[in-house]
Amino acid sequence: MKKFKLNKIGRRFWRTVCVLFGFIVLWNVYYFSTFTRFRESAPITTTISHPNYTSQIEEATKYLDTIGKRQELPSFSVAVGHKGQVIWSAAVGYQDMEAGIAATPKTQYRIGSTSKAVTTTGVARAVDAHKIQLDAIIGDTITNWTKKKWDFSMQQLLSHTAGVGNYTDFGIASGKYTLCNCYEFKTASEGLLVFDQYDLIFEPGTSFAYSTFDINLSSVVLEQAVGTPFLAYMETNVFQPLGMSDTYGDHDRPKTEHFATFYETEGKYYREFRSFEQVYDINLSYKWAGGGFISTPTDLVKMGNAYLTDDVFLSHETKRKFWTPMKLDTGEINEQLYALGWRSYLAYENPDLLDGEAPIWMVHHGGVSKGSQNFLVLFPNYDLVIDASINTNVDNFWTFSNEVYKIANAFLKTIHKEETLLYKEIKENI
Repeated sequence: MKKFKLNKIGRRFWRTVCVLFGFIVLWNVYYFSTFTRFRESAPITTTISHPNYTSQIEEATKYLDTIGKRQELPSFSVAVGHKGQVIWSAAVGYQDMEAGIAATPKTQYRIGSTSKAVTTTGVARAVDAHKIQLDAIIGDTITNWTKKKWDFSMQQLLSHTAGVGNYTDFGIASGKYTLCNCYEFKTASEGLLVFDQYDLIFEPGTSFAYSTFDINLSSVVLEQAVGTPFLAYMETNVFQPLGMSDTYGDHDRPKTEHFATFYETEGKYYREFRSFEQVYDINLSYKWAGGGFISTPTDLVKMGNAYLTDDVFLSHETKRKFWTPMKLDTGEINEQLYALGWRSYLAYENPDLLDGEAPIWMVHHGGVSKGSQNFLVLFPNYDLVIDASINTNVDNFWTFSNEVYKIANAFLKTIHKEETLLYKEIKENI
């Protein structure tokens, strides 16, 4: 029987296969060697527990305890508000796994795209102050912004119908900022350097494309309109009036003792968050407005409470505008039911909400950042707000959001539903 011999091309092929296989093996050995097994979860820390909600808080606390015992998230921090008050705030797990520092409701997280709802709140305040007209054309009046083929309005920016691209629509000149996250920007206007050179991807109003940079651009329009730098305006017009003392732009102030450490997780193992396999100080100052705020669930619930119960902080008319899903020029509502800086689902159905027995109006925004996720949800017909943060990324955001729904359900089940005037007005408008 003749021996089978490989020709020169065959030998090269198998050498390449062996080298690639060896590399994959070595990479996996290295990768998994950088992870550490979770320690036993830290107990729940609670700072607010309203006595009028004892049974609901007990049910929510039991569920939060199960999240900690699963040992799949370094920490889970949550706050709930009802009728203008923060009625519960608690956290389970670790702010810093290595140091064994327990998470508390004071632990500060990157909130990712929930920043869009925060920025939009500042814009809404300026609308009420008659400093911004939502439908006014602004495309040719923005400092540090090159005039494009089409102009657009603030309303189109906030609803992602202005045609501004997102990360994958930009080239290497943008990627050096958005991939590295290692450049320091001192103003919102400086951040336009990241994407100013790129054309709009469609004519404003004709389509929908979710973009962090829509909101970054809107923050520059805002600071021009009010004559104050963006972060300074947000501090005096949103954070201070609402007592949001733990909310600020990333790298705009030094990290506090409550700043979370952010992680990557694989099952019950973790390692500190890495970018290009490097651990370094991630800097999100290029996108404060669209994805660069630091906050706590308690602070964000305070903001949600103001929307639901304070017609002085924001007028009824402005809230109606900002929570009405935006229509395209065709008359169709955009695919994400996106309003102005918020998603507004008028009849959301989920088995974890109201035990799946009825649809519910839900206004919300979620965020994913470097080793962190956040989910802020308002149920306007119930005057209920919930926000939660974790200091890792889960593969499916809905896995995280459903944990939030289950906690919210402990409160929703016992609160009488009322269809508010605001809800009726929005339904009639769309």
